[in-house]
Amino acid sequence: MNKKLMAVAVAAALAAPAAALAQITVKGRFVAEYGFASQADVSDTVSRDSADGFNSPASWLRFAAEEKLGGGNSIWAQCENRARWGNDTNPTQGSGGFCDRNSALGIKGSYGNFYIGRWDTAIENNSGLTRITGSTGWDGRQHMLTEDQSGFISFAQRVQNSINYNSPTFGGGFAVDLSTTSTGAALNTAGSNTGLDGRIYSILGKYASGPLVAYVGYEKHEDNQTVAAGGGAGADGLSEDMITAGVSYVFGPIKVGIVYTSFEGDISASEKLERDSWQVAAEWSVTPAGKVRVAYTEAGEYEGSGAVTKTGFSGDTGAKQYSLGYYHSLSKQTTVGIYYTKVDNDTNGVYNFHSFNDNVKPGDSASAVVLHAAHNF
Repeated sequence: MNKKLMAVAVAAALAAPAAALAQITVKGRFVAEYGFASQADVSDTVSRDSADGFNSPASWLRFAAEEKLGGGNSIWAQCENRARWGNDTNPTQGSGGFCDRNSALGIKGSYGNFYIGRWDTAIENNSGLTRITGSTGWDGRQHMLTEDQSGFISFAQRVQNSINYNSPTFGGGFAVDLSTTSTGAALNTAGSNTGLDGRIYSILGKYASGPLVAYVGYEKHEDNQTVAAGGGAGADGLSEDMITAGVSYVFGPIKVGIVYTSFEGDISASEKLERDSWQVAAEWSVTPAGKVRVAYTEAGEYEGSGAVTKTGFSGDTGAKQYSLGYYHSLSKQTTVGIYYTKVDNDTNGVYNFHSFNDNVKPGDSASAVVLHAAHNF
């Protein structure tokens, strides 16, 4: 009898950790892209007329847990990590160490979802609602829409010390996302700089019902240090603002999406930089498993009192990016594809492929053919 009781006790002890582990879910997304790029006209000794490169954009591994409290309430936690094995030029704000992507502790119920941690701002978290294209990768459009390729201003923010709220969906499909930060170095304020609030405010309202999705958002970086300034004289107490809007609609097998962004930011105590950008894209389901995707993005010229003194050029600072590709679902989890993309700079434009930035020289254009594979689990 004692042996039987001991066996039961041992079995129960061994089962207890397994039961606890069963509460944790593991998910991930692995992306691999291999591209072949060529530049139209190389006349210097630095740029290359052709190059190939590999990257793993937006690949991640996520651990999540949720505990039901009753009454429709839950406590939840998430730890998401980058899973990179190739070049990945995602923004580095808040990166490094374990849980370096969207990671937080929260409580949710009929009143919505409150959470704190390291997370995309409300605008960044919803930037793909109508974009259709990706944010990073060879064909990523983040650098033309929510950040600045020349490195002065960025609204592609995943910040530490974030405080977030997602409202429930109200009648008709409306919802609101809010995020802010503590004053603890919300962006990349250097430790030697003191007295800055360093706070971010981000709000986005969205509507989704049937074939229609639409949103409008606003974000402000207040009394901070600009991402590009990197410290130094005149880098303290600056502010940046951006508004964005998007809409998409599904017409049978075709989805069309539009994105518009407009930002301005202080780059010194007396200078300001401004830029408007927009994109139109479409995705056509030619078969149940195959989709054709086409996109056009235009980053407008830099304007404002600091456009000349800070960047070193005036006028013709915009760029365009085109793409056409085919994507095929091998299963619900796995997609492969091939696409063509081209970056075309204006005379003084300095844009590049988002995840392969050593081939397009200022004022030039370059194209790439890219093989794509993605697996979700």
